[in-house]
Amino acid sequence: MRARLRGQVNDFINSSSTFLPDLEEGDLKPMEDEVITTPEDEYVEPEENVDGSLDDEEGIEEEDEDEAASVLPEAITLPLPSNITSKKIKSSLESLLSIERELRKGQANDALEGVRIGLANKSLLLLTDVNKSRSTKQSTRAWSSVRNAQSQILLHANAYHRAWQALNSIENSEDLEVYQKLDGKHLVVVKDITAAKRYGQGSDGLAWFWRIGPNEESLTGEWMAECK
Repeated sequence: MRARLRGQVNDFINSSSTFLPDLEEGDLKPMEDEVITTPEDEYVEPEENVDGSLDDEEGIEEEDEDEAASVLPEAITLPLPSNITSKKIKSSLESLLSIERELRKGQANDALEGVRIGLANKSLLLLTDVNKSRSTKQSTRAWSSVRNAQSQILLHANAYHRAWQALNSIENSEDLEVYQKLDGKHLVVVKDITAAKRYGQGSDGLAWFWRIGPNEESLTGEWMAECK
């Protein structure tokens, strides 16, 4: 996977020279990693290798020792307009910034939709499969599904964080009013599903990302109907 990613990164960097001026290493700001986790009282150990991609090694050549010893490809800062620190250079790239802004908004919308579906799915699984388990085998299978949903939630949450960082760097105030910072405290199950008759239900509210994104007509699936 790293060999394939390194090739993609190198191709991107070579192609970017057509559109961007010559950049020094200090002109690019690296992405800030942030681990997003659910609150402790709702934590579920996520499954690893959800999409199976780590096992997909067919047709991938192994990296040689020199490449393996260098900077890992996932840690390389890509020459994107949002990663440029120089305001002088940024001001000359307004058209590219506008394009990246729209792409990042699309990335953020897709990621938030994945978070919403994952949380609704996890909530429904806890209400049905987990609560209705009558044997160890059923319980194990049910919790496996919950862990899978948890993995998907964290995957999409981290994707949103990367998009939000880029939008924050582009500094469009309208976007930052819509796309807010995602915290772990927001990644909680939908209690209107898991505890529909709880005390204080009327004063509870959903996190901000439930109020943006696709309209009602585009939401499909049993879990989204239950969430509504």
